[in-house]
Amino acid sequence: MGRKPILVCMVWRGGDRFARCLRSIEQAASYFSRIVISVTGDENGPDMALARQSQSAHPAFELLCTGTELPTMQHQAFWVDYLVESGARPDEWVCWLSYDDELFISGIEAVTTEAGDWPLRKGTAYFGPWAMRGEDPDSLWAGDPTEPLDVWTSFPVAGPTRMPVSQWVSDQLRQPTYMQMSGSVNPFQSFLDLRWKRPRKQGPMRIEMATASVTGVTMVEEFAEPISIIYTRSDSDRASYGRSARREDRHLAIWLLRYAYRHPGVARTLLRSLLGTFVRGVQHARGRGEPVTEDWRVRSTVNP
Repeated sequence: MGRKPILVCMVWRGGDRFARCLRSIEQAASYFSRIVISVTGDENGPDMALARQSQSAHPAFELLCTGTELPTMQHQAFWVDYLVESGARPDEWVCWLSYDDELFISGIEAVTTEAGDWPLRKGTAYFGPWAMRGEDPDSLWAGDPTEPLDVWTSFPVAGPTRMPVSQWVSDQLRQPTYMQMSGSVNPFQSFLDLRWKRPRKQGPMRIEMATASVTGVTMVEEFAEPISIIYTRSDSDRASYGRSARREDRHLAIWLLRYAYRHPGVARTLLRSLLGTFVRGVQHARGRGEPVTEDWRVRSTVNP
């Protein structure tokens, strides 16, 4: 069944990177049922000025502002509450986009129908693949826009690109790979779970796995083409994802125990992976065992 997701772009001190992101959103607006731009910061700040300028050309864009800077999970709760209040249903879909990335228009065109509908399956979370570019911390990327981009994946390079949640999560716990919420498409119910179910999530790391292991989701799938371009920088948390993500393991462990309880058929797989993660954590704390480094997997290249 074809459908269009709601696009939500979260913005924090976006500046020129947010302006770049907005240009891609304007080009791809017809592929989404709603466009929600959520800024955490001052109502009169530069990011809201950019957002209002974009809205003047696209009046359907919905602009939100927290009024003050909030941590990531509080900012997410802010726009989740807005979607609830504005009538979004739990079975609608949300495409999550970071302000410092951009939509990959040709990829979206490749995975959608002529009418702009997305082939989204109930009970599935969609993560990646991601087209990637490296960027200096102090300047925007200024390379050749016609150069092919590497395509990174959190799935096995040779496939499959559709897996049970339990297997995908277990693979990440055993050998973490680069993955991002940016460019993901998930049921709105996933964000409602993260908003209201306990334990409350404190930080953004491990959010991909937490978003997938929620009510009604049993499979994780990758689109045939990347729908977003991820920009990596040495000053970004993406440069040390695996190390930072370990801080959120306590929340993830409890979250996955709940998932295993509701899906007893996959409990053994998840519990074995959680035990392995715990053992490796203890060994690392005691200065023993081999450090687990993140596996960055390139599946292919794609032309802009």
